Amino acid sequence: INVANFRFSEMSAEEINSPMKKLAFRNADLTDESFNELLKLLRYTPELLQAEFDDCALDGVGDFQPSESDIVRELGKVETLIIRRLHIPRFYSFNDLRSVYSLLEKVKRITVENSKVFLVPCEFSQRLRSLEFLDLSENLMVEEYLRNSACEGAWPSLQTLILSQNYLKSIERTGEILLTLKNLTDLDISRNSFRPMPDTCRWPPKMRFLNLSSTGIWAVKMCIPQTLEVLDVSNNNLDSFSLFLPRLRELYISRNKLKTLPDGSLFPVLLVMKIRENALSTFSKDQLGSFPKLETLEAGDNHFVCSCELLSFTLGQPALSQVLPDWPDSYLCNSPPRLRGQRVQEARPSVLECHQALLVSGVCCALLLLILLIAGLCHHFHGLWYLRMMW
Repeated sequence: INVANFRFSEMSAEEINSPMKKLAFRNADLTDESFNELLKLLRYTPELLQAEFDDCALDGVGDFQPSESDIVRELGKVETLIIRRLHIPRFYSFNDLRSVYSLLEKVKRITVENSKVFLVPCEFSQRLRSLEFLDLSENLMVEEYLRNSACEGAWPSLQTLILSQNYLKSIERTGEILLTLKNLTDLDISRNSFRPMPDTCRWPPKMRFLNLSSTGIWAVKMCIPQTLEVLDVSNNNLDSFSLFLPRLRELYISRNKLKTLPDGSLFPVLLVMKIRENALSTFSKDQLGSFPKLETLEAGDNHFVCSCELLSFTLGQPALSQVLPDWPDSYLCNSPPRLRGQRVQEARPSVLECHQALLVSGVCCALLLLILLIAGLCHHFHGLWYLRMMW
């Protein structure tokens, strides 16, 4: 819909008292003037909780300056504002949104995704006093502008910050910049191209969740905050994980290059681990037993060697499906060749493969008995005398 020339028809507040909870615009064309007109709808939607703009275009520079008689100073009960793929042709000339500061003071959740956001002015961040959730995914944020956005006093109530797929380069600088967010608990900085992780970093004191998936990291170090309860390092280049995290409850480490399960003693309270699509060849009862509280393990789609040890372990654990939610369909043999592609649960090795020591011992005993029998017969029938005579 094109609402570029929209003008609101005034009516008395008694005429309409809409129970509307959500108002969404999709593929709509807006201007600065029509946005001011749309704000007048708020007088007639006292129960509105969420406003959403998807794939819209704003032909303007954010100069929202309604006349004093028409001004709307707050969004009523609106707690959630979602903006996705907003196209602003003149985004480089966009204003600092000073005219909407008061509108957003009570909003708790804001998403501005894939809309070329490169800066949230410091004063604007400081006015968002009630904001608890902020999603700035797929934008143009870099560390120097993030420092201005997360200035002292900014987003004082913020608990969740999502900066996925921006242009951040340094994990260390990102952590230091966000130290101003004293209540931050959840941070998503996935799909950024970070440089190698330093040995130490500083983070907000209440951090519980950190998402570093798809960031190209090759190793994890003590830079990771020790306060974490959930860590996602999926889809990276990790070939080992030996970091002690005493509070970690969930570890997501799929699509890496790990050849063995991490040492369970590093995670004394770990409940969930997802380690799919790595290079695991086996796991044993001792390895699983090293995780004292593990309840869920997803380790499917690895390169399992269906050895006798692995198969005997799985056959002896009928309750594996209680721990492995993706058992048995995702657990396939990669070797030996004759078992490749079979489910581990159904693979059956030959007697020769699983009892080689016993077989060798049996053959040796049989040979020894045969030699003793031949020697006894030779002695009884004077075999040595006949051999000398033949010679």
